[in-house]
Amino acid sequence: MQTNLQSFTIGLSSQSDIVKKEKEIQNGPIFNFYKELIRLRKEMPIISEGSYLPALEDSKQVYAFERHLDGQKLLVLNHFYGSEFEVAIPAEYQARQVLLSNYDDAELAEKVILKPYQTLVILVK
Repeated sequence: MQTNLQSFTIGLSSQSDIVKKEKEIQNGPIFNFYKELIRLRKEMPIISEGSYLPALEDSKQVYAFERHLDGQKLLVLNHFYGSEFEVAIPAEYQARQVLLSNYDDAELAEKVILKPYQTLVILVK
């Protein structure tokens, strides 16, 4: 009995499939978000050196904290759930600069609806 060994496979991906996946990861939104976060951390001392204060401690859906340094304030909101969640923004952060978000359409008002797994960073100069 003769077999055709050329058609034998063990189910491994070809090298080109691996390269394609690596390029998707490197050009994807999560990679770009972290790249921007690293850039901001290098440029803005408040991110790494600012004093840390917990914020919105009553919320069970949002992990929030403030950073303070040299008259600047930063509010970070992290929503770790798969559904939207409305959160009241403290008055001093309303109508301020959205420094970073993993969603494109982040807007500030008295209340913000955080999308699933959204991170929002607000800067007061």
